[in-house]
Amino acid sequence: MKFSKKSLLLILTLCLTCMCLNAPSYAGEEKKEEKKEEKKEGKKEEGKKEEKKEGGEKKEEKKEGKKEEGKKEEKKEGGEKKEGGEKKEGEKKEEKKAAPKRTYEGIEPLFYLDSKRQPYIEPFNERGEEKYYYCRGTVGEWYRELLAKDMNMLAEKLDMPKVSGRICAMRLVPTEKPPKLPIVTIEFYINSDVMKSCVLGEDCPQPRFVIFSVKDRTLYRTFILSDHKKHIYKEFCLDNKSVILDETSCWKHFEDE
Repeated sequence: MKFSKKSLLLILTLCLTCMCLNAPSYAGEEKKEEKKEEKKEGKKEEGKKEEKKEGGEKKEEKKEGKKEEGKKEEKKEGGEKKEGGEKKEGEKKEEKKAAPKRTYEGIEPLFYLDSKRQPYIEPFNERGEEKYYYCRGTVGEWYRELLAKDMNMLAEKLDMPKVSGRICAMRLVPTEKPPKLPIVTIEFYINSDVMKSCVLGEDCPQPRFVIFSVKDRTLYRTFILSDHKKHIYKEFCLDNKSVILDETSCWKHFEDE
């Protein structure tokens, strides 16, 4: 068949219009598909990111849990160590003897001594077998004041200087007589210099002693007051009510009866 020039031009124009009409649709579909694929890839990437975050959070939670467990174990171990320390302290406290503070009547005891007449504190000086202890911690305060009062009452009779009662020491003198309990002596001093001379030195210029003895379950006290410069040496025996029984030692007083 032969076509004329006009018919050929019409056919070409028709083909071009068809191609122009179909091109946008194909391009739009291709763009839509590309967008869909991009969205899918974005979702996948977001899912991966979320999984990574969740995994990281889980790891952090696990780490924190392990740390907390470690802290708890350390606290437990610390508590066990403390409990062990408390037991040791308790054992040490049980080993040490506690000095009595009050008697069953609520009165402070005369002396803080055990059944063997030994103080609960360490001596501050030793001279041979004799030991010296501070009055504080070995003699009841009220009894020390009573002894000083009786000592000053006797010193006034002899026109001798008085003592304050605070500068004093307990001296334990060992004895071989059964039950081999030491003799308890309380020494008063006019001042600290006299105390140093009597306890640490070889000369005791003004000794003031109280020696205790028991007879028929009653406590008696021998007071000795002396002054080497004035050549004074006096002994007195007093009962537990501060009554002067004799101007000699108590053991001599009872031997003469």
